Amino acid sequence: MAFLKPYLPTLAEPSRIPVHGVPAPRTKLSHAPWKRVTHFGHKAHFLAASLMILTAKRTKRCASRQAQESATLPPLQRLQRSLRFYSAIIPVLGQYIFRPWLRTLGVEKMGEDELIAEMDDWGSKRLQEALLDLGGFYVKTGQVLSTRVDLFSKPYTSRLRILQDSLPPVDAESIREIVSEELCGGGDLSELIRELDDEPLGTASIAQVHRGVLNDGREVAIKVLRPHMEPVLRGDVANLKLFALTLRGRLPVDYYPVFCELERALDGELDFLSEAQSALKVAASIRHNALGKELEAPLVVPLPIPGMATRKVLVMDFIKGTPLSKLEERAKELGIDLGSSAGKALGRRILEALTTAYGRMVFSSGFIHGDPHPGNIFVLEGGKVALIDCGQVAQLFREQRLLVAEAVLAAAAYDGSRGMIELLAKCVRKFGVTFFEGQADEDACAASVALYLFGEKDVVFPGGYSKEEFSDKSPLRQLKSFPMELVLLGRASVLVKGVAARLDVAWSVAKKWAPLAKDAIAALCSEDECRLPAWALSSAAHQGASGSRLRFRDAARGCAALVRRWGTEKAATILTSSSKEKSKD
Repeated sequence: MAFLKPYLPTLAEPSRIPVHGVPAPRTKLSHAPWKRVTHFGHKAHFLAASLMILTAKRTKRCASRQAQESATLPPLQRLQRSLRFYSAIIPVLGQYIFRPWLRTLGVEKMGEDELIAEMDDWGSKRLQEALLDLGGFYVKTGQVLSTRVDLFSKPYTSRLRILQDSLPPVDAESIREIVSEELCGGGDLSELIRELDDEPLGTASIAQVHRGVLNDGREVAIKVLRPHMEPVLRGDVANLKLFALTLRGRLPVDYYPVFCELERALDGELDFLSEAQSALKVAASIRHNALGKELEAPLVVPLPIPGMATRKVLVMDFIKGTPLSKLEERAKELGIDLGSSAGKALGRRILEALTTAYGRMVFSSGFIHGDPHPGNIFVLEGGKVALIDCGQVAQLFREQRLLVAEAVLAAAAYDGSRGMIELLAKCVRKFGVTFFEGQADEDACAASVALYLFGEKDVVFPGGYSKEEFSDKSPLRQLKSFPMELVLLGRASVLVKGVAARLDVAWSVAKKWAPLAKDAIAALCSEDECRLPAWALSSAAHQGASGSRLRFRDAARGCAALVRRWGTEKAATILTSSSKEKSKD
């Protein structure tokens, strides 16, 4: 047995046996079974050695693949991607300085409006092509830009909208290999999955999603991590951090700390086990108010299928609907004008669902879905809304939730008085926001940040600060540090404002959240009881229509199965009796 010793450490590597769609726990094998092999002679020695060599090779391949996934991007490749990014973005930004200057010299003959339209058209097309070509984290940046219809011209927002769910897909064979390895231990997919569509439902910078059907007939969405993306994404964030650092003071916000926080948030997005847990927390949060009372969910959150989640694959409820990014096209197909009274009613329903859901997330548990771009928001039949992709989340602790509640109530009641300005500024500073030195009135600047996040559409910022993000007087230009939790919370409130602007519906986040904020203050400040967050309550396990509640369809299937079983057993009994009678005769 001495010749086996070099291979024995390999035997400690676990086998992957699927049990209900999850690899079995990895355990060490004792040497005792291999002692028994010696009784079968030299052939058994040879077979055992061959088996262990194959196991070693497979383990080596798995380790190599894992190393490729987690390795950092080589310096040369990272430099190439950086140069491609700069070569695309610098001409786009530079034309807005250079061409108007040429116009003042008389070289450019176009009128001002015509020149701006041409620059927007050319710049948006070049930026779209560059981001699609680069992929990775640059795509996520483009997704954010596409939602800001209140800041960017239509050519940019419309062209960048394709980044929300229409990236070039990974080939179907690679997807099947990943799903097989993760859920079936490398075995046949038919162990768990009856159908897996080759064409993806959507593709994003980190993952793509395919429709599938489980062996029990359930229609599901199967989310698969794009292979070899982790080093690319981390390299892209490093490039964007360098870009933000280089242009510090020239951009409307100091984006360097923002990209640092987003870099840390990537860990959760690259681990679907974490996302599965987050989806359960988000679903529980939107079904409870701050006082712990269970309510009807304002929107649908697809939940993970128990036992079918790994770091790279997540199987979850299937959502059939139209992403918000394609709502205009779908409305035209149905003959609906979003500017009509019916269209505005649909817009208000969407905004109500999003605002209520995010309000409950913030104030019932502090657990926030942090990536609410229009590609992650679906409009279902009947106007119901679904929110997908819980990869990027944030947890607000007790004091932070109280500060948000105070800021929301102050923003809803803001009257321009000095007392209100100081109250808003106090909330913002306590949250950890800091400003560059040299402010004439730092309280006014801090209050303006709060109003930017939660204030009314037509509110006038104090201290002469501007609501325009790219203005020299924007309060965002004065930010020195901005905590990640507030970044993700801000994305939610800014998204709702952006959707309201896109659908041309008057909407106030502060007024909608004010009642929820009052309940949160009452609940969090209670000295008699320390309430658990919504996702930890006993009622959190109840999942509504997509969970444990008995549905008529399920009951009907169960009854049909019982009838079939009874009929089969009855027929078998009759045939058996008949056979016995014939044998007697």
